[in-house]
Amino acid sequence: MSELTERLQQQLIAGANRPLMQDANQHWYSGSELNLEENVWKNYWQNKGIGKNDVVLVSLTNSVTYTLVIQSLWEVGAIVQPINPDSTEIQISELEDQYNYSALILNSDVKKLSILNDTFTNHPRLTTLHEPEVQIYLRDVHTHHPIEVPDDEDIALIMHTSGTTGKPKRVGLTHKQLLAGAFNVIDSEKLTDQDRTFILMPMFHINAMVISNLATRLSHGQLLFRPKFSAHLFWKEVSSEMVTWISLTPAIIAILLQRDEQPEHNNLRFLRTASAPLLPSIHQEFSRRFEVPLIESYGMTEAASQIAQNPLELPRQNTVGTITGMKIKILDKDFNELGNGLIGQIALKGDNVITHYLDPQPEAFHDGWLLTGDLGSLDETGYLHIAGRSKEMIIRGGENVNPLAVEDCLIDLKFIREIAVIGTPDLIYGETVTAVIVPKKLSHDHRHQLALLNELANEQLLPVERPTKYIFSTHLPKNATGKIQRTLLAQEVSQQLKEA
Repeated sequence: MSELTERLQQQLIAGANRPLMQDANQHWYSGSELNLEENVWKNYWQNKGIGKNDVVLVSLTNSVTYTLVIQSLWEVGAIVQPINPDSTEIQISELEDQYNYSALILNSDVKKLSILNDTFTNHPRLTTLHEPEVQIYLRDVHTHHPIEVPDDEDIALIMHTSGTTGKPKRVGLTHKQLLAGAFNVIDSEKLTDQDRTFILMPMFHINAMVISNLATRLSHGQLLFRPKFSAHLFWKEVSSEMVTWISLTPAIIAILLQRDEQPEHNNLRFLRTASAPLLPSIHQEFSRRFEVPLIESYGMTEAASQIAQNPLELPRQNTVGTITGMKIKILDKDFNELGNGLIGQIALKGDNVITHYLDPQPEAFHDGWLLTGDLGSLDETGYLHIAGRSKEMIIRGGENVNPLAVEDCLIDLKFIREIAVIGTPDLIYGETVTAVIVPKKLSHDHRHQLALLNELANEQLLPVERPTKYIFSTHLPKNATGKIQRTLLAQEVSQQLKEA
């Protein structure tokens, strides 16, 4: 048995008489109830012939059932591939054609997948929990694999990268890598069995899967599952449920700032933010409005979640903190290591970091180091500063423009709800700086807003950084965790400009 699955079992046994998980209806389950349910699932897989190296697609909303299903599959040696529960029948079918899953696990309200009728049979599955049933599709012609306990080096999880800067890649994470990633979180956040957290971000994302789910379970804490974030209920439930910490995104932070609710008396030690850059101006406004420590961090799927986090006792704004549990280098374009203060590509190596992708991507590694594609620098005290994605940097007339710096300047204008700065083609300069703005109020006349934008840009930005195009829109394309898909946005805007 892998150390990961053994420790997950120990959590349920040790907390047999203690409430460990709460479902969306605020029903608590003890460790003994959860252990019984997990064993029912494990026996189910064994009876159906799901075992060593079977890949099972999981498309569920956040729930207690979700974490128990995953644990049971890991214990029989299977591999889990979680995907967005909003995936369409066509998307699921395309994945199945590519990867030939042994089973599919879907929400009960998903209509029967007629497109898979020739390959799978729907097996209804009743749950003993106070949660909806789930649907299970088992492959009709399936080679029964032996039920083997997994080793630490076996793959446990397959996830797609977010695809914000290119085609998503399949990341295979082993039991050992997931365990190391979870303990990096436990150590940096000083998690104990007295901690209690919401899972608000989707479980098919590495943040919720490892940082909220596994780190809490391995530290014997308590989990409260919610299908999605509710701005209206957030502060009320933080108080009533005595939550001690939560992992959020900058998008959620921005939503909380747009509302009038204030936190009541609460037990929060901190909130952490990840999955996308947090603009300094947003961080400052949050700190001014709410007396809750907001801790910035940095992670990626390929590192089993967390790479760096600000120390709880000494957080520094405008940084993502110090490296947790791995090695880091800042490299120039020739892979030479750069000194403190110099910006280059971030490279990683460690027990939680992959050494290859499931689909060969040799250009993503150099001499055993993962090349993240992120740009950053280390200061003299070891804090990491993120400068953006290498593919998102705008190159105008041979000069690099960091879109985050432009966004942080312009977001101060009160009429802006959201902003994304991208590079669009320019015949003379190669790229031009283009700002796509979602205003708080729709208007057909933007002359006054454009005047304010140009005035602020001229005052605070270098000439090369100043946007030459402003586009007003009703939305920005985002992935499931609220991260702006800049590459997709740039493609859409470039096509619009081409057709104009």
